[in-house]
Amino acid sequence: MVKRKKKAYWKNLRKTILTSKARFFSIFAIVFLGAAFFAGLRNTPGTMTQSMDHYLDKHHYADLTYMASLGFSKDDISEIQNISGIEDIQYGYQFDALIHHNDSLAGVTVYASEQYDQDMLNQPYLVDGRYPQKDNECVIDEEMLAEDYQIGDEISIHNDQGEKTFKIVGVVNDVRYIAITDRGTNTLGDGTNAGYIEILNENNDFLAMPEDLYELRDEDILYNQISVCVKGAKEYNVFSEAYDDYIEDVNTKIKSTLSLKMSRLYEDLTSDAKTKLDEAQKEYDEGYQTYSDSKDLFDEKILEAKIQLTNAKITLATKEAEYLKAQSTASSQIQDMLETIESTSEELKGNLESLQKELENYQNENTENIAPEVQKSIASLEKMGDILKNASSSLDGLTQLNEASIAIEKAKLEIQQQENQLTLEELKTNNELEKAQDKLDQAKSQLDEARDQVDQIPKGRLYTLTRHENSGLVNFDSNKDSISSIADIFPLMFFLVSALVSLTTMTRMVEEQRSQSGTLRALGYSKWDVMKQYIIYVIFATFFACILGIVSGTQFFPRIIYYLYNLMLFQVDAPISIYASTWVLLETVFISVFVILAVTLFVCMSELNLMPAVLMRPKAPKVGKRIFLERIHWLWRRLSFNQKVTMRNIFRYKKRFFMSVIGIAGCTALIITGFGVKSSVSQVVDKQYQDVFTYDYLVRLEDSVSTKTAQNYQKDLLNRSEVANVEYVLNKSINILKDKEDLYGSLIVYQSMDNMKNFVQFRNYQTYKDLVLDDEGVILTAKAAELLGVEDNDTIDIELNETKYSVKVSGITENYFMNYIYMSQTLYESLTLQDLEVNNAFLILQDDRASSQKTLEAYMQDKGYGNLSNVSSIGEEFDKQVQSVNLVVVILIVCAGALNFIVLYNLTNINIQERKSEIATIKVLGFRRKEVYDYIFRENVLLSVIGSLLGMIFGYFLHKFIILTVELDMTMFVRQLNISSYIYAIIMTLGFTYFINFTMRHVLNKVDMVESLKSIE
Repeated sequence: MVKRKKKAYWKNLRKTILTSKARFFSIFAIVFLGAAFFAGLRNTPGTMTQSMDHYLDKHHYADLTYMASLGFSKDDISEIQNISGIEDIQYGYQFDALIHHNDSLAGVTVYASEQYDQDMLNQPYLVDGRYPQKDNECVIDEEMLAEDYQIGDEISIHNDQGEKTFKIVGVVNDVRYIAITDRGTNTLGDGTNAGYIEILNENNDFLAMPEDLYELRDEDILYNQISVCVKGAKEYNVFSEAYDDYIEDVNTKIKSTLSLKMSRLYEDLTSDAKTKLDEAQKEYDEGYQTYSDSKDLFDEKILEAKIQLTNAKITLATKEAEYLKAQSTASSQIQDMLETIESTSEELKGNLESLQKELENYQNENTENIAPEVQKSIASLEKMGDILKNASSSLDGLTQLNEASIAIEKAKLEIQQQENQLTLEELKTNNELEKAQDKLDQAKSQLDEARDQVDQIPKGRLYTLTRHENSGLVNFDSNKDSISSIADIFPLMFFLVSALVSLTTMTRMVEEQRSQSGTLRALGYSKWDVMKQYIIYVIFATFFACILGIVSGTQFFPRIIYYLYNLMLFQVDAPISIYASTWVLLETVFISVFVILAVTLFVCMSELNLMPAVLMRPKAPKVGKRIFLERIHWLWRRLSFNQKVTMRNIFRYKKRFFMSVIGIAGCTALIITGFGVKSSVSQVVDKQYQDVFTYDYLVRLEDSVSTKTAQNYQKDLLNRSEVANVEYVLNKSINILKDKEDLYGSLIVYQSMDNMKNFVQFRNYQTYKDLVLDDEGVILTAKAAELLGVEDNDTIDIELNETKYSVKVSGITENYFMNYIYMSQTLYESLTLQDLEVNNAFLILQDDRASSQKTLEAYMQDKGYGNLSNVSSIGEEFDKQVQSVNLVVVILIVCAGALNFIVLYNLTNINIQERKSEIATIKVLGFRRKEVYDYIFRENVLLSVIGSLLGMIFGYFLHKFIILTVELDMTMFVRQLNISSYIYAIIMTLGFTYFINFTMRHVLNKVDMVESLKSIE
């Protein structure tokens, strides 16, 4: 009886699956698609890194590479070999050179090795030909084949050290160069690199190391590159943090050893010179002190003598003033005396004449009669005598004054003589001091020259290259991170929608089969027996679909994405190594199986808690209620009967409504995000190289020139018919710093603000308003400002030629690729205190004819005005990089569309299956076939419309999140969602809806009207 009972049980289970094939396979398909998408994308980054790691291990990629400006001697290498943890070490040369071939000049990186074999580090694998065996043979980069280089050709390379001709004997791909579009930069020529060539160490060291260096170090053999393989490093993935931590210990030991040896070397090279310099400096200091003391003593004595002469002059001036005053007084007195004498003389003359007459009369007459007159005359004479006596005294005083005047003049002569003697002494002494000063200056000059010679002795710089300095590996790691960013969110949303629809399906299945569950319980089956059939159903529908999805997704998605990346970006000749994460496997199984199983069991338990008699009767239909639209009378009155029924049914079953809307909205959001990311990525090239950069050609000069020379170039070019405009600028790599954050970028220094606007559009990245260029600050690009957290009028630091300068940010401009800072010539020269020299130019052509371009290019090369690079070709190289992400997004769109189709099909099928009685009833009531279709499918269309509108909102935020996550430090995608993304998503969703409605008509046609008799009375 038990066997017969179990047989009927299993037969019923098989019948349940067979009679609901559409439901079973829809769950199977949706779980399969979700699991494949989730596991595939989640395992893709691991597959990419694991495959690349195997490729690097196969070709013995060096874990550490060191380069030294002073080179490595044999002793240096021997000391490094003794460090623990090193498995292998190899040495050679690496240098930049210019290559001549077919009248063209291009930059190349040259690698020289001791020998080429299968065990060498950084082994280049042959594409064609053989490895070099002689010192004048070389192998070339495979990418150089596009420039008409062929095996058997002879090429000439040269740099500042020398020149040599090599014969091409092979074509290789080097493990250090995995990115197709990236060949690095060159310190010679215009800074671009066409590729690399590889030669032997023998007889080629002179190209890498200058002869002076051998003399300076007193060594016969030097190398400038060492490659190290760390013991046990191959056990770690080269892209993992564990790998970085593992090799850091050995790296620290090697750097410490080399740094110590370089310090000792510098001390040895400079010790003798510094000793002699110190002795000479001591002698100079002693001589300068003696000179300084003598000069101070002489200045002191000269000052004392000058003070004494000045005091003597003051005394003499005082005496001379007294003399002049006395002379003035004496002169006045003498003048009065002379006038008195003159008048007295006249009077005396008259008296004498009278007296003579009286004497004559006296002789003839009696004496007694004339005595009074004589007495009077005698008295007059006596008076005159007194006057003359006084006059004589005054004349004696005048004589004394004349003697004083003579003394003063004599004193003046003595002072003048002393002053002349002092001046002569001062001149003689100053002449001697000047001679001593000249000798001291010569000694100082010799000291400075000697010090400059000591300073010119190079200290030596050590460069450490890890995988973080390899641009190809960094680029690969960045692309892997982009895929990881997409894989973290997009598949999860995808899988959650799948799981939600699967949960809805199983929940409704349990509710539909409640009568069957009640019958089984009434027949004596336990609750476990009833639940077990759903457990088996879920396992068959989800577990096997999940496992098949994991296997398929893990094989398909990583392979196709890895293939596309290698096709578009990377040059890797290595088989793919599939990576399958146990954690991803458990996540997938948990979401696919256990979550759905747990919800199914919960619903079963809630149903089985009821009495079997209650379970055997179907659930009563939900009571109809007035809906919100009925309260809007003017709108409700205008709806037809069928439209009112549709509205009531939609809002009557709220659980079905929300499940359907959320499922459709999720699918629509995924499609919008897929198209949005594709649009955002695809627009970058056009935005950057058409909207932002409006020039046609970038001109690179081999050597920097002054602005005056550049202006002559510019004037000459503007006179040509092919050229519309040109602006010579300085283009310099710099570090941008802000609050301990640093960023790599390029500094563009322009000469003319007005002219610069013709080549680059300076627009605010948020408002798109034109920015004003000035001399007060710089213009910073948007991505750089965002990474550094900078706003308008903030201050940032730029590191230029190992010197930091603080500048104000005047504006933040729209830009999509690379980080730029734009600065005026005036600001640059005021900051650096140097005259601007330019090395690049932006050029706009009058027309885009190929003949004009070739003519101009030949003319510029002939004149030395620079080498032309077409901006469109630069954009094409960048487009190859972004298109790789674009291709991945196309896969996402296809998968999202497939999910949308399955979700809509599943929801429509569930809707029909659970409403068979209702459909049969309306058929019995006389609804025609089209009315029956409209009764069901109108709801699907309306739900799709509502879901699509809601999905537009979800899609906007999901797109924004993914774009911000996928962006690299040097790239800013277009963040605005294109209106076409919404249109495509809605068209796809509604298109799938109408297609499913059309294909599901036969299911409605098969619904038997007898089913209406099973309805609850």
